Amino acid sequence: MKAKELYNYITEKMTPEEALMKFLESSLLTYEKLKFDKGKEIHPLMIISMAAMDLGWMIAFEKDKKDIEGLIVGTKEYMRRRKL
Repeated sequence: MKAKELYNYITEKMTPEEALMKFLESSLLTYEKLKFDKGKEIHPLMIISMAAMDLGWMIAFEKDKKDIEGLIVGTKEYMRRRKL
């Protein structure tokens, strides 16, 4: 479902208050999924990487470093403007 289709469905089927409550509930549910049980944790870089791939973004960090000190996430255009 694309954004416009979802918008049309929401505006036809529910009040703005109901839509806002659904939006707030879904945000909390998504956040709750990031709370892993002891022993099932995932490194934050994995979450960032998966989100970037879903968005079609690129990730950049220094390749010669043993430990990652920072990273940049953005579109190809953003990376090009930053000369990365």
